[in-house]
Amino acid sequence: MTLTLRVATAAIALMMAAAAGETALHQRADRYRLQPSDVLEVRFRFSPEFNETVSVQPDGFITLQVTGDLKVAGFTVPEATQEIVQKSAKVLHDPEVTIALKEFVKPAFYVGGNVIKPGKFELRGEMTVTDAITSAGGFGPGAKDTDVLLFRRISREMVEVKRIDVKRAIEKEALREDIELQPNDSIYVSKSWVGKIDRFMQVTRLGMYFNPLPFKF
Repeated sequence: MTLTLRVATAAIALMMAAAAGETALHQRADRYRLQPSDVLEVRFRFSPEFNETVSVQPDGFITLQVTGDLKVAGFTVPEATQEIVQKSAKVLHDPEVTIALKEFVKPAFYVGGNVIKPGKFELRGEMTVTDAITSAGGFGPGAKDTDVLLFRRISREMVEVKRIDVKRAIEKEALREDIELQPNDSIYVSKSWVGKIDRFMQVTRLGMYFNPLPFKF
């Protein structure tokens, strides 16, 4: 094998590994994260006397006999399971824990800013940004329909920000502009040009656009 061929082969391998890593990260990010009002069945394999069915409280905590108060909101089920294992290990020897998600909050999205009916809406099937704005009653007077912001959570602490020209999407049927929604997406419609904004930002900075925050971390 020539040097050029070896280099090309190595480059292809690296590209494939990077793509696989991005796919795995995307899959992890897409997993459901626990929210207030979710109902969990927590079972201890070797200590069934500690089995409980609990609800995630508005502050994001659950209370178990063996661990006391424990914050699980924002965790995936595997992450919450590992947290309970670590906490219960102070009382139990090598605990084995399983969690069943018995009830969960229906997927939703949020629309705020200059729309007729801002608020939280149920995500039903395939919906786009223009569908979301329609659900919120449409644009309010003077709304900047060429500079709509979509905030998409990518981790417990961070969101990705996308600018969307809704006017172009509607008038020119530019489907690329009309992004399909994911659960917990937040859309903000301004009355003026928003200006420079980072592509990624802390969840807490959403307070500049939404009051209260559309979701907690």
